Amino acid sequence: MADDVFAAASCASAPPSVAESTFPPILLIRHGETQWNRQGRLQGRMDAPLTLNGMRQCLAVATAVETHLETLPGAARFWVSPLGRARQTASILADCWNIDFERFVEAPQIVERAYGAWEGSTLSEVKAERAQEFDAHQSDAWGYRVPGGESKDELFARIKAWLDGLDREHAHVVVTHSGCFRALRALYTGASRSVIEAYREPQTTAFLLNTEEETEIAPSAALLATCGVAGSGRTVEI
Repeated sequence: MADDVFAAASCASAPPSVAESTFPPILLIRHGETQWNRQGRLQGRMDAPLTLNGMRQCLAVATAVETHLETLPGAARFWVSPLGRARQTASILADCWNIDFERFVEAPQIVERAYGAWEGSTLSEVKAERAQEFDAHQSDAWGYRVPGGESKDELFARIKAWLDGLDREHAHVVVTHSGCFRALRALYTGASRSVIEAYREPQTTAFLLNTEEETEIAPSAALLATCGVAGSGRTVEI
């Protein structure tokens, strides 16, 4: 099977190559650490509140990206996943940037990948308690749909459809989740599946995306210390 993320034989609606489109600038931000992130639990459509460290991460990220926010072309549009952890992150960012939280528009299309029956479990628990499902996912990581959930192919198609509908005349600030984070990065850069599988983005890293390129924006060690951040947070490894 072809390695390119857009050439999946298992997904008839797989989106076209990034080279066929010109996308608007996006400032991409992942939500801060949650209680379940700390415990290593899959969240998906379920929710857990930010930890104190997660709130401090948001302060550090808000400061690190502010100069980039000021240089975005035109009047930026602000988008947030409707899940509580993303909205809580956006609320902190809005306060730090001195903008009204109401500028963030909820976009159901950028909600986290649905993990269905696995939500609330650690991967160790899934391996032990739902071994057949876990093995099926390992055998077909992009096409397999967790019971009650969503496949990676379906997630990418959903994100591509949302991206296609964005206004090209403005830049966009997007507060979302690791699955959507990876999909957007791949759609902009044309990354292969093997590259995407290696993505391990901490919760203190943001990206400025332009067509076929990305710029990583991470708080300095000094800024993290000033904000009292004790760790950069967990990344989803599935």
